Amino acid sequence: MARTDARALHRDAIVIDLVCPLANQERHLDEWMRGGVTALGPTVAADDGLESAMTKLATWLERLGRRRDLAHVTHVDDFARAKKDGRLGIVFHFQNTQPFERNAELVEVYYRLGVRVTQLTYNVRNWVGDGCAEPADSGLSDFGRRIVREMNRVGMVVDLSHTGYRTTMEAMEVSTAPCIVSHANARAVHDSARNLRDDQIDAVAAQGGVIGLNGFPAFVSKRRWPTLDDLLRHADYIAGRVGTDHLSVGIDYYQGQWPFADAAAAKALYAASVRSGRWSPVTYPAPPYKYPRGIEVPSKLGALTRALLARGYAGDDVRKILGGNLLRVFGKVWR
Repeated sequence: MARTDARALHRDAIVIDLVCPLANQERHLDEWMRGGVTALGPTVAADDGLESAMTKLATWLERLGRRRDLAHVTHVDDFARAKKDGRLGIVFHFQNTQPFERNAELVEVYYRLGVRVTQLTYNVRNWVGDGCAEPADSGLSDFGRRIVREMNRVGMVVDLSHTGYRTTMEAMEVSTAPCIVSHANARAVHDSARNLRDDQIDAVAAQGGVIGLNGFPAFVSKRRWPTLDDLLRHADYIAGRVGTDHLSVGIDYYQGQWPFADAAAAKALYAASVRSGRWSPVTYPAPPYKYPRGIEVPSKLGALTRALLARGYAGDDVRKILGGNLLRVFGKVWR
């Protein structure tokens, strides 16, 4: 396809970047707007209890009420409406079930406040199950089974990023709705505890779920500054194994990455994550974090569309990867 076709496709497609911790810093939202993104999923909460999560939700709800260029996405039709109106859609995403504390009834409370996707764990063990950094790999707890069933009941998408192998596989056995892995790559391409084994990829696809391409450099390749080609090797592998219907985008742009954080700020964030046990130096090498060349920042996401087309992906498949596959899952799960 010619360059102009790539631009037109990116302009016309529903583009969803589902995992965006950087978006919590309001000054950076225009990055996604300039990148032609229809909607993004800020990490509204993660290792937060009820009070902290509610405070962060209140911040986002105030922001949505104040800014006419933002739209709260809670139904599938909201994506097309946001695009038509020229507004940036916001999908509330939790990167942990810690905000549920020990109360499964809070799942519905958060759903009514607009949370549409929640990740079960963040690397380490919680009440729901083991994260991918836990050596015991103990799997999903009884409480975790209740949480998955409650998420299915209310229509909240189960996200299996950062979860341990057994937790991931057991959650899919329990869930009656498609699960997603919002931001992870293929372990066969790059061996990282944060990437997926082949049978995990197969299981997500068998359920009708999707796997979001993750740009965090340590999960892409051994290079400290990976290339876009390095990232697309993961797309090729997953598509070759289970088809393009099971690929999406969750680049995971992060507050501590270059060029948004200077060296001192990046090191401080890294040290805090290591001290807390959330990050292991084995899986998360020290900064700087430079995302794949060509899409280093959200405003350059149009390059992903061009690169997929140049790699031989058909236009319809690129549309699915950019957002269509997530729309399919959301249409099946959200109430």
